Amino acid sequence: MSSKAKGFIEALISSCTFGMIPLFSMPCLDAGMDTVTVITHRYGLGSVAMLIIMLCQRQSLKITWHDAWHIFILAIFNNLGAFTLIYGYQFMDSGAATTIQFSYPIFTCIIMMMFFHERVTLRIATAIVLAVAGVACLSGYVPGQGNISWIGVGIELLAGLTYAIYLVLVPVFKVRNLESSKLTFFVFLFSTLQLLAVSPVAIDGGFHVATEPRLIGYLLLLGLIPTAISNFMLILGLKKIGSTLTSILGAMEPLTAMLIGVLYMGEQFTWLIGIGFVAIIVSVLLLIFQKHTSQAPA
Repeated sequence: MSSKAKGFIEALISSCTFGMIPLFSMPCLDAGMDTVTVITHRYGLGSVAMLIIMLCQRQSLKITWHDAWHIFILAIFNNLGAFTLIYGYQFMDSGAATTIQFSYPIFTCIIMMMFFHERVTLRIATAIVLAVAGVACLSGYVPGQGNISWIGVGIELLAGLTYAIYLVLVPVFKVRNLESSKLTFFVFLFSTLQLLAVSPVAIDGGFHVATEPRLIGYLLLLGLIPTAISNFMLILGLKKIGSTLTSILGAMEPLTAMLIGVLYMGEQFTWLIGIGFVAIIVSVLLLIFQKHTSQAPA
Protein backbone atom coordinates (compact mmCIF):
# COMPACT_ATOMS: atom_id res chain seq x y z
CA MET A 1 0.00 0.00 0.00
CA SER A 2 1.36 3.43 -0.96
CA SER A 3 2.06 6.16 1.57
CA LYS A 4 -0.81 8.28 0.19
CA ALA A 5 -3.26 5.39 0.47
CA LYS A 6 -2.21 4.88 4.10
CA GLY A 7 -2.64 8.62 4.70
CA PHE A 8 -6.21 8.53 3.39
CA ILE A 9 -7.07 5.56 5.60
CA GLU A 10 -5.50 7.17 8.66
CA ALA A 11 -7.33 10.47 8.03
CA LEU A 12 -10.64 8.62 7.61
CA ILE A 13 -10.11 6.65 10.83
CA SER A 14 -9.27 9.91 12.61
CA SER A 15 -12.39 11.62 11.30
CA CYS A 16 -14.70 8.71 12.13
CA THR A 17 -13.40 8.34 15.67
CA PHE A 18 -13.65 12.12 16.21
CA GLY A 19 -17.34 11.71 15.39
CA MET A 20 -17.76 9.66 18.57
CA ILE A 21 -17.13 12.71 20.80
CA PRO A 22 -20.87 13.36 21.43
CA LEU A 23 -21.41 9.70 22.38
CA PHE A 24 -19.05 9.99 25.34
CA SER A 25 -19.12 13.72 26.16
CA MET A 26 -22.88 14.43 26.17
CA PRO A 27 -23.59 12.16 29.19
CA CYS A 28 -20.92 14.09 31.13
CA LEU A 29 -22.32 17.48 30.11
CA ASP A 30 -25.88 16.33 30.89
CA ALA A 31 -24.67 15.29 34.35
CA GLY A 32 -23.61 18.89 35.05
CA MET A 33 -19.91 18.87 34.14
CA ASP A 34 -18.81 22.12 32.48
CA THR A 35 -17.08 22.31 29.11
CA VAL A 36 -13.57 23.08 30.41
CA THR A 37 -13.71 20.19 32.90
CA VAL A 38 -14.77 17.71 30.22
CA ILE A 39 -12.07 18.89 27.80
CA THR A 40 -9.42 18.80 30.55
CA HIS A 41 -10.33 15.23 31.47
CA ARG A 42 -10.37 14.34 27.77
CA TYR A 43 -6.83 15.53 27.06
CA GLY A 44 -5.48 14.47 30.44
CA LEU A 45 -6.67 10.88 30.01
CA GLY A 46 -5.61 10.99 26.35
CA SER A 47 -2.06 11.92 27.38
CA VAL A 48 -2.00 9.00 29.84
CA ALA A 49 -3.09 6.62 27.06
CA MET A 50 -0.36 7.91 24.73
CA LEU A 51 2.22 7.71 27.52
CA ILE A 52 1.39 4.03 28.05
CA ILE A 53 1.80 3.42 24.30
CA MET A 54 5.17 5.19 24.29
CA LEU A 55 6.40 3.21 27.30
CA CYS A 56 5.35 -0.04 25.63
CA GLN A 57 7.29 1.03 22.53
CA ARG A 58 10.23 2.06 24.77
CA GLN A 59 10.28 5.51 23.22
CA SER A 60 12.27 8.33 24.74
CA LEU A 61 10.33 11.25 26.25
CA LYS A 62 13.14 13.66 25.42
CA ILE A 63 12.34 16.69 23.24
CA THR A 64 14.26 19.88 22.51
CA TRP A 65 13.25 23.35 23.71
CA HIS A 66 12.55 24.21 20.07
CA ASP A 67 10.11 21.28 19.81
CA ALA A 68 8.51 22.21 23.13
CA TRP A 69 7.85 25.78 21.98
CA HIS A 70 6.19 24.59 18.77
CA ILE A 71 4.11 21.99 20.61
CA PHE A 72 3.01 24.65 23.11
CA ILE A 73 1.66 26.72 20.19
CA LEU A 74 -0.10 23.67 18.73
CA ALA A 75 -1.71 23.01 22.12
CA ILE A 76 -3.10 26.57 22.22
CA PHE A 77 -4.86 26.15 18.87
CA ASN A 78 -5.97 22.65 19.84
CA ASN A 79 -7.64 23.99 23.00
CA LEU A 80 -9.16 27.01 21.26
CA GLY A 81 -10.72 24.81 18.59
CA ALA A 82 -12.18 22.37 21.11
CA PHE A 83 -13.51 25.05 23.48
CA THR A 84 -15.00 27.50 20.96
CA LEU A 85 -16.93 24.73 19.18
CA ILE A 86 -18.83 23.78 22.34
CA TYR A 87 -19.04 27.34 23.71
CA GLY A 88 -20.80 28.49 20.54
CA TYR A 89 -23.73 26.19 21.38
CA GLN A 90 -24.78 28.76 23.99
CA PHE A 91 -25.58 31.29 21.26
CA MET A 92 -27.13 29.17 18.51
CA ASP A 93 -28.60 25.80 17.66
CA SER A 94 -26.04 23.01 17.51
CA GLY A 95 -26.90 22.29 13.86
CA ALA A 96 -26.03 25.82 12.76
CA ALA A 97 -22.94 25.83 14.98
CA THR A 98 -21.66 22.57 13.52
CA THR A 99 -22.21 23.82 9.97
CA ILE A 100 -20.35 27.09 10.56
CA GLN A 101 -17.49 25.35 12.40
CA PHE A 102 -17.01 23.09 9.41
CA SER A 103 -15.69 26.13 7.58
CA TYR A 104 -12.24 24.81 8.52
CA PRO A 105 -11.62 23.03 5.17
CA ILE A 106 -12.20 26.39 3.46
CA PHE A 107 -9.87 28.18 5.90
CA THR A 108 -7.27 25.44 5.45
CA CYS A 109 -7.46 25.75 1.67
CA ILE A 110 -7.12 29.55 1.81
CA ILE A 111 -4.13 29.39 4.19
CA MET A 112 -2.37 26.82 2.01
CA MET A 113 -2.99 28.93 -1.10
CA MET A 114 -1.86 32.22 0.46
CA PHE A 115 1.20 31.09 2.40
CA PHE A 116 2.32 27.86 0.74
CA HIS A 117 1.20 28.46 -2.86
CA GLU A 118 -0.76 25.21 -2.98
CA ARG A 119 -2.76 24.80 -6.17
CA VAL A 120 -6.42 23.97 -5.64
CA THR A 121 -7.86 21.84 -8.41
CA LEU A 122 -11.48 21.81 -9.53
CA ARG A 123 -11.84 18.36 -8.00
CA ILE A 124 -10.68 19.57 -4.57
CA ALA A 125 -12.89 22.68 -4.75
CA THR A 126 -15.88 20.50 -5.67
CA ALA A 127 -15.10 18.14 -2.77
CA ILE A 128 -15.02 21.10 -0.34
CA VAL A 129 -18.40 22.40 -1.58
CA LEU A 130 -19.99 18.94 -1.34
CA ALA A 131 -18.52 18.33 2.13
CA VAL A 132 -19.74 21.67 3.55
CA ALA A 133 -23.18 21.23 1.95
CA GLY A 134 -23.35 17.67 3.27
CA VAL A 135 -22.54 18.78 6.82
CA ALA A 136 -25.22 21.47 6.56
CA CYS A 137 -27.77 18.83 5.55
CA LEU A 138 -26.72 16.47 8.36
CA SER A 139 -27.01 19.23 10.95
CA GLY A 140 -30.49 20.15 9.73
CA TYR A 141 -29.45 23.77 9.44
CA VAL A 142 -31.56 25.94 7.13
CA PRO A 143 -30.38 29.56 6.62
CA GLY A 144 -32.79 32.05 8.16
CA GLN A 145 -34.32 29.53 10.54
CA GLY A 146 -33.53 28.56 14.10
CA ASN A 147 -31.73 30.31 16.94
CA ILE A 148 -28.64 32.13 15.68
CA SER A 149 -26.65 35.21 16.66
CA TRP A 150 -23.71 37.12 15.25
CA ILE A 151 -21.76 36.39 18.42
CA GLY A 152 -22.33 32.68 17.89
CA VAL A 153 -21.35 32.95 14.23
CA GLY A 154 -18.11 34.69 15.20
CA ILE A 155 -17.30 32.08 17.84
CA GLU A 156 -17.89 29.15 15.47
CA LEU A 157 -15.90 30.81 12.68
CA LEU A 158 -13.10 31.20 15.22
CA ALA A 159 -13.46 27.48 16.02
CA GLY A 160 -13.10 26.66 12.32
CA LEU A 161 -10.14 29.01 11.87
CA THR A 162 -8.20 27.77 14.91
CA TYR A 163 -8.66 24.13 13.90
CA ALA A 164 -7.55 24.98 10.35
CA ILE A 165 -4.41 26.66 11.70
CA TYR A 166 -3.71 23.57 13.82
CA LEU A 167 -4.06 21.33 10.74
CA VAL A 168 -1.65 23.54 8.80
CA LEU A 169 0.94 23.93 11.57
CA VAL A 170 1.36 20.22 12.34
CA PRO A 171 3.00 19.34 8.99
CA VAL A 172 4.70 22.76 8.70
CA PHE A 173 6.47 22.82 12.07
CA LYS A 174 9.69 20.89 12.49
CA VAL A 175 7.89 18.74 15.08
CA ARG A 176 6.49 16.74 12.17
CA ASN A 177 9.78 14.84 12.35
CA LEU A 178 8.97 13.58 15.85
CA GLU A 179 7.39 10.15 16.24
CA SER A 180 3.63 10.57 15.88
CA SER A 181 2.91 9.03 19.28
CA LYS A 182 5.41 11.37 20.98
CA LEU A 183 3.97 14.44 19.24
CA THR A 184 0.41 13.41 20.14
CA PHE A 185 1.39 12.82 23.78
CA PHE A 186 3.03 16.22 24.23
CA VAL A 187 0.19 18.08 22.47
CA PHE A 188 -2.23 16.45 24.93
CA LEU A 189 0.04 17.09 27.91
CA PHE A 190 0.51 20.77 27.07
CA SER A 191 -3.21 21.13 26.31
CA THR A 192 -4.07 19.68 29.72
CA LEU A 193 -1.60 21.96 31.55
CA GLN A 194 -2.96 25.02 29.75
CA LEU A 195 -6.54 24.09 30.66
CA LEU A 196 -5.61 23.50 34.30
CA ALA A 197 -3.95 26.92 34.35
CA VAL A 198 -7.11 28.72 33.19
CA SER A 199 -9.67 26.52 34.98
CA PRO A 200 -9.82 28.63 38.18
CA VAL A 201 -10.91 31.56 35.99
CA ALA A 202 -13.03 29.64 33.49
CA ILE A 203 -14.79 27.44 36.05
CA ASP A 204 -16.65 28.82 39.04
CA GLY A 205 -15.00 27.16 42.03
CA GLY A 206 -12.11 25.70 40.06
CA PHE A 207 -11.44 22.33 38.48
CA HIS A 208 -12.79 19.16 40.08
CA VAL A 209 -11.81 15.59 39.22
CA ALA A 210 -14.69 13.29 38.26
CA THR A 211 -15.44 10.64 40.92
CA GLU A 212 -18.72 9.04 39.79
CA PRO A 213 -17.95 5.60 38.24
CA ARG A 214 -20.34 6.07 35.31
CA LEU A 215 -18.80 9.41 34.35
CA ILE A 216 -15.28 8.05 34.79
CA GLY A 217 -16.15 5.31 32.29
CA TYR A 218 -17.41 7.81 29.73
CA LEU A 219 -14.37 10.04 30.24
CA LEU A 220 -11.98 7.10 29.84
CA LEU A 221 -13.61 6.19 26.52
CA LEU A 222 -13.59 9.88 25.53
CA GLY A 223 -9.87 10.11 26.27
CA LEU A 224 -9.07 6.90 24.39
CA ILE A 225 -11.21 6.66 21.22
CA PRO A 226 -12.06 10.19 19.96
CA THR A 227 -8.91 11.69 21.52
CA ALA A 228 -5.85 9.41 21.66
CA ILE A 229 -6.70 7.23 18.65
CA SER A 230 -8.23 10.01 16.56
CA ASN A 231 -5.45 12.56 17.10
CA PHE A 232 -2.72 9.95 16.61
CA MET A 233 -4.28 8.96 13.27
CA LEU A 234 -4.77 12.65 12.41
CA ILE A 235 -1.06 13.38 12.76
CA LEU A 236 -0.15 10.28 10.74
CA GLY A 237 -2.53 11.40 7.99
CA LEU A 238 -1.29 14.99 8.01
CA LYS A 239 2.28 13.83 7.49
CA LYS A 240 1.33 11.76 4.43
CA ILE A 241 -1.39 13.68 2.56
CA GLY A 242 -1.14 17.23 3.92
CA SER A 243 -3.54 19.69 5.53
CA THR A 244 -6.07 20.37 2.75
CA LEU A 245 -7.04 16.78 1.99
CA THR A 246 -7.08 15.82 5.67
CA SER A 247 -9.40 18.72 6.49
CA ILE A 248 -11.90 17.76 3.77
CA LEU A 249 -11.92 14.13 4.92
CA GLY A 250 -12.98 15.55 8.30
CA ALA A 251 -16.52 15.52 6.88
CA MET A 252 -16.71 11.91 8.06
CA GLU A 253 -16.78 13.24 11.64
CA PRO A 254 -20.32 14.70 11.55
CA LEU A 255 -21.39 11.77 9.38
CA THR A 256 -20.27 9.34 12.09
CA ALA A 257 -21.96 11.45 14.77
CA MET A 258 -25.19 11.36 12.73
CA LEU A 259 -25.05 7.57 12.33
CA ILE A 260 -24.49 7.17 16.08
CA GLY A 261 -27.48 9.43 16.73
CA VAL A 262 -29.73 7.42 14.42
CA LEU A 263 -28.57 3.93 15.40
CA TYR A 264 -27.77 4.43 19.09
CA MET A 265 -29.79 7.42 20.31
CA GLY A 266 -32.96 6.84 18.29
CA GLU A 267 -32.77 10.05 16.26
CA GLN A 268 -34.84 10.28 13.08
CA PHE A 269 -33.29 9.67 9.65
CA THR A 270 -34.75 12.28 7.28
CA TRP A 271 -34.45 12.82 3.53
CA LEU A 272 -32.26 15.88 4.21
CA ILE A 273 -29.86 13.71 6.22
CA GLY A 274 -29.84 11.23 3.36
CA ILE A 275 -28.80 13.97 0.93
CA GLY A 276 -26.04 15.06 3.30
CA PHE A 277 -24.87 11.45 3.62
CA VAL A 278 -24.58 11.07 -0.16
CA ALA A 279 -22.88 14.48 -0.60
CA ILE A 280 -20.17 13.65 1.96
CA ILE A 281 -19.53 10.18 0.55
CA VAL A 282 -19.19 11.64 -2.97
CA SER A 283 -16.75 14.32 -1.70
CA VAL A 284 -14.61 11.64 -0.05
CA LEU A 285 -14.64 9.46 -3.17
CA LEU A 286 -13.59 12.45 -5.29
CA LEU A 287 -10.47 12.79 -3.17
CA ILE A 288 -9.66 9.10 -2.88
CA PHE A 289 -9.87 8.41 -6.60
CA GLN A 290 -8.12 11.52 -7.87
CA LYS A 291 -4.93 10.85 -9.80
CA HIS A 292 -2.88 13.66 -8.28
CA THR A 293 -3.08 14.85 -4.70
CA SER A 294 -1.40 17.73 -2.88
CA GLN A 295 1.70 16.94 -0.90
CA ALA A 296 2.28 17.82 2.71
CA PRO A 297 4.47 20.92 2.94
CA ALA A 298 8.12 20.29 3.61
